[in-house]
Amino acid sequence: MTPPFRSRADILEYLRTAIADELQLAPDAIDPERPLTFYGLDSLTAAIVAGGLSDWLGRRLPDDLTLARATVSSLADRLAEPVASARQASTVAARASDRTDYTALDYARTPTGERLLKALVRALVRLTSRVSIEGQDSVPAEGPVLCATNHLHILDALWMVAALPRRTIFLVAEEFERKPVVGWLLNAGRAIYVARGKADRDALDRALAVLKGGGVLGVAPEGRLSPTGGLIKGQVGIAYLASQAGVPVVPVVAWGQERAGRCWRRLRRVPVHIRFGPPIALPPALSGPSDLERGTDLVMTSLARLLPPSYRGVYREPAGA
Repeated sequence: MTPPFRSRADILEYLRTAIADELQLAPDAIDPERPLTFYGLDSLTAAIVAGGLSDWLGRRLPDDLTLARATVSSLADRLAEPVASARQASTVAARASDRTDYTALDYARTPTGERLLKALVRALVRLTSRVSIEGQDSVPAEGPVLCATNHLHILDALWMVAALPRRTIFLVAEEFERKPVVGWLLNAGRAIYVARGKADRDALDRALAVLKGGGVLGVAPEGRLSPTGGLIKGQVGIAYLASQAGVPVVPVVAWGQERAGRCWRRLRRVPVHIRFGPPIALPPALSGPSDLERGTDLVMTSLARLLPPSYRGVYREPAGA
């Protein structure tokens, strides 16, 4: 079946509207000549936009298409080219998650290698940290679940792997694969890497495969390390995944690890507090940007309630509220 013809003007208008919807802006607020990084387009949001764009165009997007660093105008130029649909060669380096079939994994059991890895991580955490954990039983013993976490330290995965009672697949930005220690840990745990700002629909499909296969998926809704030490604005990807898969979201927070460097330089163990909250059921079939935003705010405020006030950031309740 021949894909429908889309002119440059059609593509430009679609992009402005879709990006504006995801970011809750008016379409005329999207300047076609301004890089999309200006608008804070994160990796999951870019993947959602890319998926809709691919369906609307009726063809797969080029693997090397970058949404976030481009402008709407340059994207429209690229996608309107007659040869664009045939140009599929990827310039993206192969990632560990690209070689894993997440639909074939047995999420009801943890392979021996991953059990040994978890034992090693827990030993390392005990050696370097004094950890208190509350509410682990909030994670259902079986069935699919999304774990939403805050993000204060590049080694957050260490403490989360040690605390989570079930095998968990993490969805993380692809640059973490190249980080010392944490990259090795994530690869061994079969993390799913998502390209920041690229048309990475494959990463979203893998994440949904984990949930539809009955697994636990760990996601940091903020999309990046907090530069302030408090919660920053959550991205709608968490609500999109939960709604698409129809799974509960368990909020889990950790704090204290941001002082790890100071403690370790003094040869002291860092005190880390980890707290799980009760599962949240988001409304099914969230579709519009306002629905996804409300679902995301529900997750983020649940994280905020689990944290001490000084860590709640933009989700801290106003005085007297």
